[in-house]
Amino acid sequence: MSAAAAAPRAARAARVAGTLRGIGPVRCALTAGLLVATVVLLTHDRAVRHAEACASALLVRTAWDSGARCVADNTLYRVDGLLVGHTVTIGCSAVVLLVPFVAVAALLLPVRRMPAVVTLGALGFAALVVAAVNQLRLLTIASGVHFWGLERGYGLTHVLGGSIVSTVGIVLGGLTFLVLLTRGAQVVRRG
Repeated sequence: MSAAAAAPRAARAARVAGTLRGIGPVRCALTAGLLVATVVLLTHDRAVRHAEACASALLVRTAWDSGARCVADNTLYRVDGLLVGHTVTIGCSAVVLLVPFVAVAALLLPVRRMPAVVTLGALGFAALVVAAVNQLRLLTIASGVHFWGLERGYGLTHVLGGSIVSTVGIVLGGLTFLVLLTRGAQVVRRG
C-alpha cells in the first residue's frame, strides 16, 4: 500500500475517532436509552395495546353511552343490542407508527449541532400527536360501526376512513417533528 493511500485512510479514521469522542457519554446514554425503550415497547406491545384499547373504550363511552370496555387488547361496545368491538393489533398500534420518528431521533442525538433537549422534545410531542391521531382512527372505526352497522361501518371506516386518518396523522406528526427540530435548534442556538 502506498503512503498516498494510507494518508486519506488515517485522516478518515482520525475524523471518526474525533467525532465519537465529541459525542460524549450523555448523548451516547440518551441514544442507547431511546433505542432500549423502543425495543422494550415493541417487545411488550401487548401492554401498550391494552392501554390503547382502554383509551379507545373511554373515548367510545364519551362519544355515546355504549358501555364500552376494554378486555386485553379489545375494545368492546354494544351496537343495536349486540356486543361488538375492535382489536388493537400490533399493526394498529401507535408504537409501530413511531418507529421512523425514533430512528431519526436516534440518528440526531449524537449530532452535537442538534440540542438533545430539542430532539427529545420534538420526539415526545410527535409521539403525542401520533398516539392522539391513532385514537381518533379507532374512534372513527367504532363510530362507523355504531352508525352504519358492523359489516358496512367496519368495512368503510377501517380501510378507507382509518387509512385517511392515519395518513393525515403521520404527516402532521412528521411536520410537527420537523418544525420543532428546526425551530427549537434555532432558538437554542440564539440563546
